[in-house]
Amino acid sequence: MPTIKQIIERAIEVAEEDAPLQMQLIRKILEDIYGGTWGVLIVKNTDLVSTSVHWTIPDHKHTDGSPAFCLYAGKKNWQYNVFKTGNQDTNNRLTVEEVINRLQSKPDSKQIVITEFDQQISEAIRRRVSST
Repeated sequence: MPTIKQIIERAIEVAEEDAPLQMQLIRKILEDIYGGTWGVLIVKNTDLVSTSVHWTIPDHKHTDGSPAFCLYAGKKNWQYNVFKTGNQDTNNRLTVEEVINRLQSKPDSKQIVITEFDQQISEAIRRRVSST
């Protein structure tokens, strides 16, 4: 899944070597974008994973039928296993549509000149002083 790979790479850039932070960033972004719940397993030293260690990951699919799983080998031999664990959204899901609506409903900022800014600051200071 190329989108998940890009999310993982960006989390690596932002969180550097902080694996718990990377894990939380990846999980939250995927839950916001795709919905449902997601798991992230980061293996820092893949040499420690031998042939005697095995795990299984739920076989969830997106609504379009594509697999909801990504295995990515990052820098420094870190391995990222990202997988969907359920279809029920979390309570704090923030959808892309909600972000777009918030940005579009935000009032346009008004550019002012320095003299107007100085005047507004002076008035605010006067109001504060007079109220005390």
